[in-house]
Amino acid sequence: MSGSGDVMKYVTWIILILFLAALVFFGCLIGSRVDYYQYEKHVVSFTSKGIQNGATARYDDKTVMINSANFEVMCNKLFTISERDRVRKIPYYSDNEVIAVEVDEMNYIVIIPIPSSKAVYLETRLDGKKRNFYVSDKYRIYERAISYIQPEGFYGPNTLLDEP
Repeated sequence: MSGSGDVMKYVTWIILILFLAALVFFGCLIGSRVDYYQYEKHVVSFTSKGIQNGATARYDDKTVMINSANFEVMCNKLFTISERDRVRKIPYYSDNEVIAVEVDEMNYIVIIPIPSSKAVYLETRLDGKKRNFYVSDKYRIYERAISYIQPEGFYGPNTLLDEP
């Protein structure tokens, strides 16, 4: 009789462990989706702050005030690509290789090119929340961002603030 009681204990424990594993799995899945949508909302907020208050970009020792049309299109086309992979840590990078797009000290996106590739890392800090992403080379984010932030701009000229 005690043999069937032991079997029931094992079955109960196995069911309990599987139930807890399923809860953790679904909790992580829901959490990642919520974070995905939060990021999208933060990019919209970043874009509207930049349009209202102005946004600057730093690259190649230049600082450029981005006009609102270039800024809005750049944010909507480059920073909301759904095929971005979240990464915990970005490898060390030199400040003179990156594009830093800033609205204020709490809201910025840094585009970090990966050597011998067109892929990039995005270091984002939007509304106080920091996230890092990897975006594959098929989107050519770095060179597309240059077309929006260069002094000539893509949708009209930007204002060159300083240059070496």
